[in-house]
Amino acid sequence: MSLKIDGYKSLLTRITIAQNVQFHREAATGIAPFTAKVNGIATAFDTYREDTDRLDDEFNTQAKSIETGELLLLDNKRDSTTVQIISRIDYHAKFPENKGETEAARKLKFIADAYRDAPQKDYQAETSYLRNMIGDLNQHADCLSIFGLRSLVSRLERENNDFEALYLTRTGNREAKRERGTLSELAGKTNASFDIVCQIVNGLSLMSLDADMKAALDEITGFINGQIHQYTVVYRRHMGVVTGKKRSETPEAEGD
Repeated sequence: MSLKIDGYKSLLTRITIAQNVQFHREAATGIAPFTAKVNGIATAFDTYREDTDRLDDEFNTQAKSIETGELLLLDNKRDSTTVQIISRIDYHAKFPENKGETEAARKLKFIADAYRDAPQKDYQAETSYLRNMIGDLNQHADCLSIFGLRSLVSRLERENNDFEALYLTRTGNREAKRERGTLSELAGKTNASFDIVCQIVNGLSLMSLDADMKAALDEITGFINGQIHQYTVVYRRHMGVVTGKKRSETPEAEGD
């Protein structure tokens, strides 16, 4: 009789998500060459492999996800440029040096006043506001040139486009994440499909099998049990370190 796979259910719920991902990545890869030699396991293993791949993909996606700070940085940059443009228009409208500047400043100030509160809008509204503001200002390119504002407006357009591209990427990632499921949900699903594979292997180990199939089952069982032992040792070491830290931080009782 072949050995059974055991001790994995509790382990997989206690190790970290990163360790869970690595465990399944290694287990699926390690037993794949032998599953083709075992009748009755192919469908369950295919499901487990698909769940493992989804879990791995989601883990990698989250590891590479764009931090909120990057989005905030781009938003602050476009806010700063917007305020700079409006402030300069206000200045020239207040202190024109000639009749030409008076008329040019009047046209630009009308636009600036319409979009003055853009930095206070939410992300999506501000993006739209600035796009319209930039379009309106560019219709008076000659007026912008009088005050040397064309390059500043071009910079704002780049910053707004950069922000929008990053924002859409983040939104797209969130939508895709909803469809794929959260990382913990995917880990739970992968643990469940792994459990089915283990149950099938354990059930087959009780049956009379030909030599090739028995050898393949022994390879699967041996590899998985090796994984379980390895990750159990890692978990216990981690818990030992944590427990040791807690003890060292606990003051001894007086009178002991």
